[in-house]
Amino acid sequence: MIKKILITQFMFLLVNVLTIPVLFSVEDQFVLQKTGHRKPPIIFNHKAHSEDYDTNCIDCHHKGKNLKCSKCHLKMHQGKVINIKGAFHQQCHNCHRKTSGPKGCGRCHKRTGK
Repeated sequence: MIKKILITQFMFLLVNVLTIPVLFSVEDQFVLQKTGHRKPPIIFNHKAHSEDYDTNCIDCHHKGKNLKCSKCHLKMHQGKVINIKGAFHQQCHNCHRKTSGPKGCGRCHKRTGK
């Protein structure tokens, strides 16, 4: 009886672990749209940040929910919630200062061929 319970629990755990990446999958790269400044938008490499740079979801999705930043951070400050531009800059700059991430506006805000 205990063996059946353990096998059932193991199978349940295995199915859940295998489906989690599918539930939270995102594009490898996406554009962080302009947020009220004159610099070009950022092409953000999610795959590199999550896999190659060994970051955890909670490092960026600080509320523990894998929501887009713009779900909470709007174009203008809302009470104690800073605007989207400030949120990106605060989050990205803090991490890049501690690591070998690019520093300086033009390193992330790159002009494209257009």
